Amino acid sequence: MIRSGPSLLEHLDKLPMVDRKMNSPVMIPISEKYKDMGTIAVGKLESGHIRKGDMLLLMPNKDEVEVAAMYNELEEEVNLAVSGDNVRIRLRGVEDDDLSPGFVLTSLLKPVHGVRQFEAQLAVLDHKNIICAGYSAVMHVHTLAEEVTLSVRMRRCLRCLRPDHRNRRCCTTLTRRRVASRASRHSLQRRASASSH
Repeated sequence: MIRSGPSLLEHLDKLPMVDRKMNSPVMIPISEKYKDMGTIAVGKLESGHIRKGDMLLLMPNKDEVEVAAMYNELEEEVNLAVSGDNVRIRLRGVEDDDLSPGFVLTSLLKPVHGVRQFEAQLAVLDHKNIICAGYSAVMHVHTLAEEVTLSVRMRRCLRCLRPDHRNRRCCTTLTRRRVASRASRHSLQRRASASSH
């Protein structure tokens, strides 16, 4: 069977470019760190652009750091990195012990904000246990894995809203929930005390 039309490569060439947020504030979630003639942070530049010599803010510790050198995925030193690039950054102004995966390098003028609580909607597709206030889970955001606790139940499951459903207190198949995390501050204090020893 012969098909007409553009080839796959021609079709891909005509697709619109995605917005890489190059003019947005800098945000680099740190995925790993190591020591090699200084402190090296590894991560993906989620938004903005950075140059060698730029000053950044390390959150949540609020340490000002300088970009001493940058390396791309091929281990070549580069002077500029833009949104979407995976980079290794040699930092000046911070020790290896003061840096952890999950920390974020951000712009000095428009930093990301650290929070102790947040609201979110969850869609639970299938879960064997009852999910209610006090339920603990692990939340994954960018490179951070953090233990969170559900504190408030706001809505019932969709089965509970049906008139033919008998058990109106059921919450095993809850589809939407409002949650708040109180673990962030506690775990950051544990991390800070562990890194100081």
